[in-house]
Amino acid sequence: MKHGTLDNEVFPYRAEIVIIGGGLTGSSTAFWLKERFRDEDFKVVVVENNDVFTKSSTMLSTGGITQQFSIPEFVDMSLFTTEFLRHAGEHLRILDSEQPDINFFPTGYLRFAKTEEEVETMRSAWKVQIERGAKVQLLSKDELAEMYPYMNVDDVLLASLGVENEGTIDTWQLLSAIREKNITLGVQYVKGEVEGFQFERQRASSEVHAFGDDATADENKLRAQRLSGVLVRPQMNDATARPIRAHLIVNAAGPWAGNVAKMAGIGKGSGLLAVPVPVQPRKRDVFVVYAPDVPVDLPFLVDSTTGVYCRQSDCGHTFLVGRTPSKEEDAKRNHESLEVDYDDFYQNIWPVLTDRVPGFQTAKIKNAWSGYQDVNTFDDAPIIGEHPLYTNLHMMCGFG
Repeated sequence: MKHGTLDNEVFPYRAEIVIIGGGLTGSSTAFWLKERFRDEDFKVVVVENNDVFTKSSTMLSTGGITQQFSIPEFVDMSLFTTEFLRHAGEHLRILDSEQPDINFFPTGYLRFAKTEEEVETMRSAWKVQIERGAKVQLLSKDELAEMYPYMNVDDVLLASLGVENEGTIDTWQLLSAIREKNITLGVQYVKGEVEGFQFERQRASSEVHAFGDDATADENKLRAQRLSGVLVRPQMNDATARPIRAHLIVNAAGPWAGNVAKMAGIGKGSGLLAVPVPVQPRKRDVFVVYAPDVPVDLPFLVDSTTGVYCRQSDCGHTFLVGRTPSKEEDAKRNHESLEVDYDDFYQNIWPVLTDRVPGFQTAKIKNAWSGYQDVNTFDDAPIIGEHPLYTNLHMMCGFG
């Protein structure tokens, strides 16, 4: 097939579960489903859009893992993930082939509290982390200075350091390993773009209607209690959208999850449909810098006040640095263009790094890129679970 649209099968017309998004979130969902249900007749289809895949969170992530959260569920999820990643080679190995290497690099996150209010917040979060089994240590200013003598800690009142189960991974290597494993488990990947949904309406379960981006029939959507399928346009020449009927649909479209939800009328109607899925693509720049005067035992730095972070790219003197802006600044930013903002590095990132670790004064930019994160603009938390109206539509997004 010259213009093939599939990885391993003909275009499907039905599946038990259709997952929208083939990044780490979508592929991981498919992996755990097929791990639990090994039945060959239990069909899982993953729809991925190659046109936006290279801009996705997975492809451009810095791959950090931490348990330093204030919400118990976040700590639990991170601990589970870390345990899986430590043994990812065993979990994702295919038959007698060599175990995949995801380049897990152990390094603790180091966070700072600079005011009394931040100290109380850090202590409260630390108690949650310890109760859930995380290995996090609180450090006084003197202890911090003794542990990292090359670091300026004059403004620090308290710090928290992950001493176990924190670090970084190569997200592309992990995704590649999960995808290959999924295909051996029977997961089908379809290259295509979701253009809408099919609905089963309450008044007649056999009556089906399709809606897309331009739909305005809100009353019809309000009657719908289930989604019966996904309309997918295969990524081939002159292809038209084709339906894939499904019992359950997972929205794991990452930065574009909010737009996918709108295709189901979510956020465009009244009542329950008036509430949108508040996940939007937010541009983030990552800079690769070479800093020969920075010691190689530098932990993963996170400055909550400025949003600046820094982590080692490998065991040498190369670091990945960036900045997470405040919600107010983020709302005013231009997220359309993925052109790297070098002014942000020189004006907002570099000064913070050199003030904390003077060795960064001799740092040079080697490379840089921009990509999107799936940010929940309402409260920054991931959105997980079924929609209150469409009970067979599950959200798995907002992890940025």
